Amino acid sequence: MTYLGFHARFSVPALLAVGAFVAVSPLPSAWWTTGAAVLCVLFAIVLAFTSPWDNAAVKWGTWDFPPDRVWFRIKYLPVEEYAFFLLQTAIVALLTIGLVSYSGGHTYVGSIRVSEAAAAGTYLAGWFVVGTVLRRQPGFSRRFTYAWHLLYWFVPVVIVQWIIASEILIPHLLIVATSTLTVGTYFTIADVIAVRNGIWFFDEQQITGTKLSSILPWEEIAFFYITSLLVAQSTLLLLPPFHSSG
Repeated sequence: MTYLGFHARFSVPALLAVGAFVAVSPLPSAWWTTGAAVLCVLFAIVLAFTSPWDNAAVKWGTWDFPPDRVWFRIKYLPVEEYAFFLLQTAIVALLTIGLVSYSGGHTYVGSIRVSEAAAAGTYLAGWFVVGTVLRRQPGFSRRFTYAWHLLYWFVPVVIVQWIIASEILIPHLLIVATSTLTVGTYFTIADVIAVRNGIWFFDEQQITGTKLSSILPWEEIAFFYITSLLVAQSTLLLLPPFHSSG
């Protein structure tokens, strides 16, 4: 199986399924243009935020892709990897929008207060300093490379979203959890199959060694759930008010 074959077997069918789910939801027809705009903004954010993170990991050799399983690369990443960013984003965002529509719509738009912005900024600065210092400690084990790279990059964004927008996220907590668990679990299962088929692989010296089915590192599983969580929350923060037609 190639990386393109992975998309054909797993990513595209999932996208079609959630697309059909949204198509039959009580989402107002006039709101499709707005939903498309939200998706475009999410695509831009995800590509800008995730691409340097993933390129760095491949450069370090934390994970990589056999040349015969990918089409071509842009910098260090196969073009199929960039496609995965967009496909996963679309799947999570559409599922979230569909669930919001079935729940009656999205009516609350919050505002960021100065105190919240200051708290978020202070937290990010502290996270950057502590994370950088820990990474540079002589005793830092190379086996924590993937874990550190993942948690250091993504977790602060999740926390900042809660600092500045908890009033939006709390009423939609069940929707966030449903989107995150559904997509995270789906791609975890698909990833086990992908690794078993040699589409990508991990450097055993840069992971802690705890694996699902003796194949998939826990760090990789955490990646799918954390990124799905980020997209679900970001979708809610970007959604303008709307009422479902049901």
